[in-house]
Amino acid sequence: MPALDPITEALMDEGGAFEVVTRNVLGRELRVFKNAPETLSDNIDSARAYGELEFIVAGKRRYTFETFFAASDSFAARLAADYNVNPGQSVAICMKNSPEWMIAFVGILKAGAVAVLVNSRGTAETMLDAVTDTDCVLVLADARREEKLTEQGCAIPVILSDTIDVGIRSSHPVPNVTRKADDNVAMFFTSGTTGRAKAAAMSNRALVTGTMNTQMAMAAVFGKMAAAMGMDLDTLRSTLPQSCSLLIVPLFHTSGCSSMFLSTLINGGKLVLMDRWDADHAMELVETEKVTILSGVPATHWDILRSENRGNYDLSSLMSISSGGQAFPRNLLNTLRKTFPKTFIGAGYGMTETAGSISQATGKVLLAKPAASGTILPMNDVKIVSDEGDDLPVGETGEIWVKGATVMTEYYGRPDATKAAFEGDFFKTGDVGYVDEDGYIYIVDRKTDMVISGGENIYCVEVEAALNKHPDVLQVCTFGVPDDRLGEKLIACFVPGGESLTATDLEGFARENLAAYRVPKVFVKIDTPFVLNAMSKIEKTKVREAYLRGDYGA
Repeated sequence: MPALDPITEALMDEGGAFEVVTRNVLGRELRVFKNAPETLSDNIDSARAYGELEFIVAGKRRYTFETFFAASDSFAARLAADYNVNPGQSVAICMKNSPEWMIAFVGILKAGAVAVLVNSRGTAETMLDAVTDTDCVLVLADARREEKLTEQGCAIPVILSDTIDVGIRSSHPVPNVTRKADDNVAMFFTSGTTGRAKAAAMSNRALVTGTMNTQMAMAAVFGKMAAAMGMDLDTLRSTLPQSCSLLIVPLFHTSGCSSMFLSTLINGGKLVLMDRWDADHAMELVETEKVTILSGVPATHWDILRSENRGNYDLSSLMSISSGGQAFPRNLLNTLRKTFPKTFIGAGYGMTETAGSISQATGKVLLAKPAASGTILPMNDVKIVSDEGDDLPVGETGEIWVKGATVMTEYYGRPDATKAAFEGDFFKTGDVGYVDEDGYIYIVDRKTDMVISGGENIYCVEVEAALNKHPDVLQVCTFGVPDDRLGEKLIACFVPGGESLTATDLEGFARENLAAYRVPKVFVKIDTPFVLNAMSKIEKTKVREAYLRGDYGA
């Protein structure tokens, strides 16, 4: 277990609010929360106590916790009585972010079914692959996705999203089903940038542990704040406003569903939805809804920072700004600190198969070592392993393996892929990195995204991190292409934040900040920002293909 601060240690000790014990979970020895709810639905039900407190804001529509649960209960009853959905069966959600998406998710769980979270931004083919690969008996879709699925030949019954919450409550009783902690409750899809997306099946225990990790981290933060202010915890909590998060990321992604939706729901917060990203509209919502938490990707934060209209909005309600991924770009971190000096800034490292975060960095932890992806979360065990399968010592780079109760059960319907992903109790992430002497984890690259040039291993993320330190770099993407002399040569395509940055300028910056063999052989300036996939990542294969076609003038 990672080293703990005294407050977190007390929370996890025997008799603590988050007491931890070791149990055998599906053949793996894991640390679990002793008093965790049996299922995610049980965990969600605790939020019914928030009653008339506001939960969702979506344009002119507003839901309290009470009205939200009334809608989800009614939908659960319809699933069982009108559509004959049985416990354990798969039901797909294939729609854009909306209150109906969240009502459907909770309703599916209440009916005892498994929620399959389809990438609604994908092609018709990939959406149909998702619902068929996971044996779905029903699809919940908005009109746009329903049209795509129908054109693709989908034979599975579809419920349109505009009929999910019609204000008329079902006369049928809410299903009373029994599910277990280790039963599957939801499936998330891998990004699919390296092939057909796989469905990572998550158990009740995995998602409950993920939400409780967040609750425990919040309890630790509040405990430290109360101690510093010389007051008891209840008094401190009474002085704080209801947390309010701006929902930017898609709900079908683990960060949108687990980190935003479920954590906000269970902790009594408020979610403000955006139909599509626009920096000025986002700032307007921050001002009018008193948003306290802004979580996004670097591009969204840059849009706000660089908006000419930022001074026209009151953003003083913001208490927390975070960015998922590997490490906070240094220039972005510095700019956020200068612009929002009183705001907690956070980052982390995680993946679909681990229900979100593996490590986390906030406040002083982030500032101490901004190149790191934080410290390993207390419910996770991480080790670094060589290509030969040997455990590596502190500071040495290898593949990151993780063990914890949040790790997926399986790749659904893919026993060979599941077997290959595990070694004993550990999940093999496919990411390359190292852990330093202070317990900070550094992500160097994807194992499958390494360029071998002139006999040297070059990890693309390490190069990209260095180039991202340039204050005028907005986006950068590096990759290898065949080279007769070197085997592969490293290419850097970049989008500047201003007109003055040239390829020659960035090459000079690279030579000052990277070992000679890591400096890209070619720098290509791109005027149009890279298109991001549904997981807010640059699709490197498409950028590489465009470069090889000569689309960038190469």
